[in-house]
Amino acid sequence: MQAQLSRSIPSWVPQTIEQAVGRSRIRNSQIIESPRSARWDVIVELQDGTEVLAWVDTDHQTPQGVETVMRQALYDAGIV
Repeated sequence: MQAQLSRSIPSWVPQTIEQAVGRSRIRNSQIIESPRSARWDVIVELQDGTEVLAWVDTDHQTPQGVETVMRQALYDAGIV
């Protein structure tokens, strides 16, 4: 996966997203820290062109939390 990260985003975050979504399904991703809050905005583009958006609040900024948020975003988008 080719991930674009804000400087303050830990390096484990893209790996966790790959685990949640599936590495072969991801074309591109962006992970940006919101300037007004500590929230992370995650945009994942799948191989078929579908974009999945997720917002990771501070209370979910752990490997398990990021995975849970991404799986919920996929579910909400009707992908899983």
